[in-house]
Amino acid sequence: MPANLPRLSRDYWRAASPMLAYAVLGLIWLAVWHQFFAAMEPRFGHLGPGGMAINDRPCECPECDFSGFWPAGLLVRMNRGADAYQTGAFLDFRHHVFSPAAELVRWFYPPPTLLPSALISYLPFEIGFVVWSVVFTLAAIWFWRAAELRGSVVAAGALSPAALWNLELGQFGAVMAGVLVCGLLLAPTRRFRAGAVLGLLVFKPQYGLLVPVILLAGRNFRAIAGCVLVVAGILAATTLVCGWQAWQDYLTYGLATSRLVLDAPWNGYDSRKFGISVFWMLRNFGAGLELSDAVQAVAAVLAACAAWAVWRSSRPAPVERMALTVFLSLLATPYGYTDDMVAWSVALAALAQRRGWRIDLLDALFWLWPALCPVIVMQTGLLLTPLVVLMAAARTWARCGAGGGAGRYGSPRSEPAALAAARR
Repeated sequence: MPANLPRLSRDYWRAASPMLAYAVLGLIWLAVWHQFFAAMEPRFGHLGPGGMAINDRPCECPECDFSGFWPAGLLVRMNRGADAYQTGAFLDFRHHVFSPAAELVRWFYPPPTLLPSALISYLPFEIGFVVWSVVFTLAAIWFWRAAELRGSVVAAGALSPAALWNLELGQFGAVMAGVLVCGLLLAPTRRFRAGAVLGLLVFKPQYGLLVPVILLAGRNFRAIAGCVLVVAGILAATTLVCGWQAWQDYLTYGLATSRLVLDAPWNGYDSRKFGISVFWMLRNFGAGLELSDAVQAVAAVLAACAAWAVWRSSRPAPVERMALTVFLSLLATPYGYTDDMVAWSVALAALAQRRGWRIDLLDALFWLWPALCPVIVMQTGLLLTPLVVLMAAARTWARCGAGGGAGRYGSPRSEPAALAAARR
């Protein structure tokens, strides 16, 4: 047996590993696209003269979550925005505008979300869905390009399994991912602008749970000022358009409804098979509410401490710091689904681009996880997303370079141009 056989085996594996990773990535991604087109094709029929068939149940057709945003916007235009938080009134209204067969969809989004919902409600439901999806996708791309991410990274984010699932649902997680990634990348150099961008996370606050931590850790008071101004402006506009009653009903009924959804007995066949939180993982493992709450609280505190350390350290490069913050944000929130992992997909793509697109099987599986998660839950009964996120965070930290954070997997030229210039 040749003495150098172990070395040859390692060399062959190093050569074969990227090919295997790209093969697995391509095959599963192709299956995701097939499912996406199968789900999207029927909605084009809704654009015809007949519109949506009367026996369509909005949450069973591709416009699922959008069937909550659009009628909520109609209620705002009718000066009944607070009714969106009254489950009975909201269900009756959806029955009126859609069909008596429309199943229950609760509204528990924070009042600022009523603003874009009101705007899109000026369009017919079917056309509004298309405009909603296109506008938010283009907005996400604009934010990523504003952060000077490479076109390949932007494309990988916009076409990722998480983004495609976001489109199917009619959600707006992609644009929130654009806001989060852009704000984190601009924070070290364009501080006030970064804070203003991050202030837009008020539309979906679970994305921004760690934003105050990282801005304080970096002593980024200009960013804090920009963030506060934008948040104050959005809150004032929401109050002006929707009235104080919307806030009162959200605090009274909206939060109670969201807690009801969060605390429901575990059922691996409902929407929580797409869940990403530590809380839901504990519930999946059979833990009670009190233990799940306690572990989630500990996870959030540890994520905040880790984010503080990341932003105080000179070890990570800006792209690595952004990715770590995105990963930690997923561990901090008790509520979230795989369609909220678009920023995760962009962060992983940015890290891969920084390494010259050298990936292995684990990198591919991380990026594909939003598509794999529900399949694994259905097949094994195990919700493992927080553990996968933790693995990705640990691996990213281990790959970080020392001394200024240039990293040993890529040069500063692999970072956004403005950030690389600032590092020099």
